[in-house]
Amino acid sequence: MGNNGSRVTAQDKAILDLKIQRDKLHQYQRRITVLTNRETDAARAMLARGDKKRALLALRRKKYQESLLAKTDAQLEQLEKLTSNVEFALIQKDVVFGLQQGTKVLQEIHKEMGGLAHVEKLMGDTADAIAYQNASGGLPMFRIAIIEPLC
Repeated sequence: MGNNGSRVTAQDKAILDLKIQRDKLHQYQRRITVLTNRETDAARAMLARGDKKRALLALRRKKYQESLLAKTDAQLEQLEKLTSNVEFALIQKDVVFGLQQGTKVLQEIHKEMGGLAHVEKLMGDTADAIAYQNASGGLPMFRIAIIEPLC
């Protein structure tokens, strides 16, 4: 009953996996941002209390969280590039398939027409028929136009 729907290909699954990983990295970034803000608040609170050592420790943790955030940004950029490349490759595959199909159709049409030699023979026969008509004294009063091939 529902078998006529589209099927999930390996490429679709790969793109989905990449996008899921991207979403997980976004969630991780949000968590790191929250932690960074907490460390900043903690450092301010410790400094207000006069606890310079703990304030410095909180700032070091904040700096570490920021370095993780930078690494995550680089990973996200890489992941998005990879996703775009995969999606573009799928589009290219479809274009190439369309070109192949178009080429097959053109070849079949040329085969049905009999090829260039057949068209040239037909043109020659038409020219001969016109010459015969003109030579026979113009019995029927009509003309046949010769159409030049575009090729």
